[in-house]
Amino acid sequence: MLPATDICERARLSRDPRFDGRFFVAVLTTGIYCRPVCPARPPAPDNVRYYPSAAAAEAAGYRPCLRCRPEAAARIPEWSLASRAVIQGLRLIDAGFLDDHDSAELAGRLGMTPRHLNRLFHHELGASPKGLAMVRRRALAKRLVDETRLPLAEVALRAGYRSLRRFNDDFQRCYGRSPGALRAAGGRRPPAVAAGACDLRLPVREPFNAPWVFDFLRRRALMGFETVAGLEYRRRIFDADRSSHWIAVRWENGCLHLEVPAECRVPLSDVLPRVRRVFDLDADPRVVDEHLGTDPLLAPVVAEHRGLRVPGAWDPFETAVRAVLGQQVSVDRATALAHRLLERYGEHVLQSPAALARANPAEVGMPGRRGEAIRSLAREVEAGRLELHEGVVPERLQQGLCALPGIGPWTAGYVAMRVAKDPDAYPAEDWVVLKTLAAAEAGAPARGARLRANARAEAWRPWRAYAVMYLWKLAQCRRDRQAAKEA
Repeated sequence: MLPATDICERARLSRDPRFDGRFFVAVLTTGIYCRPVCPARPPAPDNVRYYPSAAAAEAAGYRPCLRCRPEAAARIPEWSLASRAVIQGLRLIDAGFLDDHDSAELAGRLGMTPRHLNRLFHHELGASPKGLAMVRRRALAKRLVDETRLPLAEVALRAGYRSLRRFNDDFQRCYGRSPGALRAAGGRRPPAVAAGACDLRLPVREPFNAPWVFDFLRRRALMGFETVAGLEYRRRIFDADRSSHWIAVRWENGCLHLEVPAECRVPLSDVLPRVRRVFDLDADPRVVDEHLGTDPLLAPVVAEHRGLRVPGAWDPFETAVRAVLGQQVSVDRATALAHRLLERYGEHVLQSPAALARANPAEVGMPGRRGEAIRSLAREVEAGRLELHEGVVPERLQQGLCALPGIGPWTAGYVAMRVAKDPDAYPAEDWVVLKTLAAAEAGAPARGARLRANARAEAWRPWRAYAVMYLWKLAQCRRDRQAAKEA
């Protein structure tokens, strides 16, 4: 995963932002590691060592730089990792798996021995799964110390520390000073928000097509749970006692901000992975756009609308149910059916497999076969026979979905795209894709169109999910032009 030494050297000397988060620079003479974009004077090449992750640099005995703040770097692009097990393991770590389980249980979840899992992680990232989890937790806490006015006890809680003492000890060991001393020495002025609230800036790899992402979420906003106004997305979340709060994610001045209210007690270690998933923050759009831009049909829309993302799922089960609702109907119709389910069976039915397994979804105005498909999906998830989370193997997820009566390849591909975050997922037989490709061939979708579409999609690998986004965007632009002509 670590780029060649000469590439790292050129990127470090030029402070190339494309490599931010791809590797870290450790300096022998200072015992500090930095991002390749660090503004400090570059050290001599003989005094430099390169590491594939912050955890690897810390495991080698280096401390994070207080100037360039490695904790604020963009995440490692998943495509740069050769091992799918490492990708799935990182996703589970982000979801908090190691907060309640040990590394052996993580290895079992991924179908391998702990020794083999450690070997894979060390080969790809230079650190153990536990070491990566600890560094990521500390990175979140450091950002809360620097960027918010939260009391330090609140920082420890929201970052996922079990006690204030562990939080203080961890910072003392890593930085050589307490969190309070770091905050006092930082000199940064956190944003003016309500006392106890936090406004956290999220690292985003440019380009980021914010209008596309927010419009995608607006069209699918679930009444009572989501609202989208302009470039601000708000989501209702629940504490352990079921009290609800609204968090907000907004695009402002070229940055993505997460705002969490003071009264919310949901740990940020739970909220942040969901936000990253919804806004597809771990993508590397330059690599995707460079590949898809070679397709003659996609090239113009890629050039005009760079940085399209594949919005993920806030709640995997909710998204899977809505995918089934959307079979052979428009986005607006599927959203209306989801609202009817909420009205008839209660506001939590789309997040509760047990409740939906007992319901009769067909009562809200859909074909009986589709209603039974939703009940089958709920029963499989409730029984644990079908896993719906970001760490699931996409092929296994699609096979499990297609095995259910009434669920076909389009739904399975769509769920893999948004829930499993598979960049190569492809909702086969998508009508918009078929129609857009047929229009490029100066005709309407006809016999053989599906075969031609599938054959053409092979050239988009391993980014077929992003190709679908660009085709949907192309279709949207054509509709807008047609509407303007008619007006």
